[in-house]
Amino acid sequence: MSRGRPLSATPSWECQIHLRLRLGEDDDLIAFLESIPPRRRVQAIKSALRSGGMGFRQLEANNAEAELQAAVDEFLK
Repeated sequence: MSRGRPLSATPSWECQIHLRLRLGEDDDLIAFLESIPPRRRVQAIKSALRSGGMGFRQLEANNAEAELQAAVDEFLK
């Protein structure tokens, strides 16, 4: 009898991600990940990425907007 998940005929693409989350800054993400059993975290992260609707271009736009706002704030000091 075979144990575990059956082998898939579909090719896969592997991507390893290392996160370093900071206490006081990333508490919401830490709480989210701590609330999920370790063997379920990959599925939870995939679900969060799919439902977030934030593509790379949107991230770049948000970063540019944040940089512009910081420059304006610095100028107005």
